[in-house]
Amino acid sequence: EPPPAPRRAAPARRGQPTSRPRTSLPVGAADAIAPGAMHSIFAERDGGSRASRAGTVRFVVIAALALGLLSTPGSTGFGGYLHRGQQTQTTRPDMQGGLAGSSAHGATSLLRPPAYAPAKPELQTNALPQELLEMSSFLTAAAPAPPPKLELLDFLSQFFVALLPAIVVEVFILESTQAFMEKLGWRPAKESRDYVAGSDETIKVQRAFDFEAWETQRKNPDRYWSILGATLTSSTMLTRLQGPLFALNVVAAAVLFYGRYLVPYGFPALMLPTLPFTLCSFALGLLVTFRVNTSNNRYVTARNKWGSILNICRDLSQQACLWAVRKEDGIDFARWVPAFALSLMCHLRDPRSHDLAAELRAAAGPAEGASGDGVGLSDAEIDEILQRPTGMNAPHFVLHRLRAKMTGLGVTEEQRLLMEHNITRLVDDLGACENIFATPIPLGYTKHLTRFLFLWLLLLPLALENQLGYGVVFVQQLLAFGLLGVEDIGIQIEEPFAVLPLKRITTKIALEAQIVRKNASELDVSEYNEALQAATPPLAQVPAAPESKPIAPATPAVQPAPVMPAAAAAAAAPAAAAPFIMPASDAEDLDEDFLNWLRDSKLYKYRDTFVAQGYDDLEILSEATTQELEELAALSGMPAGHVRHFLRGVEKLQLQGGAELQSRREQLEMLSQM
Repeated sequence: EPPPAPRRAAPARRGQPTSRPRTSLPVGAADAIAPGAMHSIFAERDGGSRASRAGTVRFVVIAALALGLLSTPGSTGFGGYLHRGQQTQTTRPDMQGGLAGSSAHGATSLLRPPAYAPAKPELQTNALPQELLEMSSFLTAAAPAPPPKLELLDFLSQFFVALLPAIVVEVFILESTQAFMEKLGWRPAKESRDYVAGSDETIKVQRAFDFEAWETQRKNPDRYWSILGATLTSSTMLTRLQGPLFALNVVAAAVLFYGRYLVPYGFPALMLPTLPFTLCSFALGLLVTFRVNTSNNRYVTARNKWGSILNICRDLSQQACLWAVRKEDGIDFARWVPAFALSLMCHLRDPRSHDLAAELRAAAGPAEGASGDGVGLSDAEIDEILQRPTGMNAPHFVLHRLRAKMTGLGVTEEQRLLMEHNITRLVDDLGACENIFATPIPLGYTKHLTRFLFLWLLLLPLALENQLGYGVVFVQQLLAFGLLGVEDIGIQIEEPFAVLPLKRITTKIALEAQIVRKNASELDVSEYNEALQAATPPLAQVPAAPESKPIAPATPAVQPAPVMPAAAAAAAAPAAAAPFIMPASDAEDLDEDFLNWLRDSKLYKYRDTFVAQGYDDLEILSEATTQELEELAALSGMPAGHVRHFLRGVEKLQLQGGAELQSRREQLEMLSQM
């Protein structure tokens, strides 16, 4: 029989060594590569060029990298499905914590055989291709860190640190904490300070400074420690900013924990670049600065207006008590002056902070001095202010009363104009204060700045969390306290009448007006001159003139008395001590210009002596010689200072008379010769 035909050699089974060299791959890569790719690799034993082998190797590398990237945790593709299947089907000692689910395991499993896989020495005879080595090293270096292992105790401790600023603020603003600090003397008692009505004792009224307060203000470096220590003890700004600071603290902590615990598990990272915050910080600073400067200008204007009111009230009280013909009228006018300041304060402040009737009673001044001329308005007058016509506010009504009472003081035209000008200035100050109170800074500007500033601080942790870590919470709180505090100061002083120490100013006005009323007699110039006259020695007697011809009267009805010689004047001194009192009908017939000149020259008290001696007209005084004027001053009992003032006044009167007096003198000479 013919020999049997030789059988065809069976193909080598997978895993058996062959005589031809072939490319070796790691076991992990062979498990992950698709069967078609493996078949193309082992088909090289049937022949092929070097170029085709290189192309096949590159294809294997690309396929392996694609499968490795797709097998990262958290992916929703086929690789994630494979990775989740491996986690459920295998259990190895090295799959502890988060390492088995990390992308580093998915990338390096292509190059490293698993610990539980059997060794395949026939596939590890040759070196790895160069492209696969380079790509594997790149993936290993770029692989993210494994997600941290979340433990409850660590999470709570980190959460406490992240919310530490808000916790500290909440603890220090508790009423029990505040009371404890008051007992220790670290915080002043609430009763020692005035607070703005409706602010729940969170906005203080500015206090007027004295020498001790200014000394404390200028101390260095003690003022730094005292001010920093008062931030958590006596500062009310922290109480006002409690809500915004707490909200910003929670947002910063949420951004921090999101980046630390959720991003490693595949959640998208929430990050913003710092460049937009850097660019808009300049504009934000300008907006905040302009806001605070505008509010400060309103505060300064209101303070200046109340300084003007203080000065005008002083001036009006003095003018009324010194210039009024009857002292009772001047004192009655001065009682209404502080009522304007108190009623204006009540008009500009919240009605809950002051009672108008009680403040009008306090306009009299301190209770210990409210007697005699120091009393204030009566109950009937207070009721008159309270029952004022509808549509007229209290300070406007008081100014109307002041103007009406000024006409009954009997002052001269020049004095009336001065007092009228002061009342007009009070009307201007009233209108300026009402203008400041009724027109705030444009609301659109204030609202836009608030939104811009809060959103800037709210998004700031997204730009700083990657760089600062847990420090982002404290940095954001520090910036928020500084910027929101400056903006809050602008809000508080925008309406200045609630925070200005108006009560201190009005109390000072009432006190000074009471002192002027009670001491009107002692402060009067005429009373002072009488006291000075009693302490001044009499003037030397002027030698008598040989003969003095009496000047003919301007009218036959009025005859000037002849001037007595010095000896006769000395003999008649006791009789001159009792001044001549003119009847009321004769006083009304006196020249009005003559009486006005006496008032302006502060010589009205010598009017009766002048009239008794026949010098009841300005023309007669102007024509008198110096010797006659000195004798008239001696008869009137003028002190030396008043004599000089009287002579200068008559000399000025003679210079002002001019041609009119010369013409009058010629007429008198013609009458005397007839």
